Amino acid sequence: MIVQPKPVPPDDVLSSRIAGEQYDNAVEAWGEEGWARVSRLCRFFDTMGMRGLDCPPPPRPG
Repeated sequence: MIVQPKPVPPDDVLSSRIAGEQYDNAVEAWGEEGWARVSRLCRFFDTMGMRGLDCPPPPRPG
């Protein structure tokens, strides 16, 4: 597993609406992927018998 660094805001993030939106989208995608990895690890350790976990269900196909 590779931990992805948080996206770095571009220089024009405050002066360009498009750059700001692109940065927001990049941060959102980074966060979603990170939580998806945490969820997969949670379910893995749950199947291994680790106690005290409250894992989200896997995503539905489609």
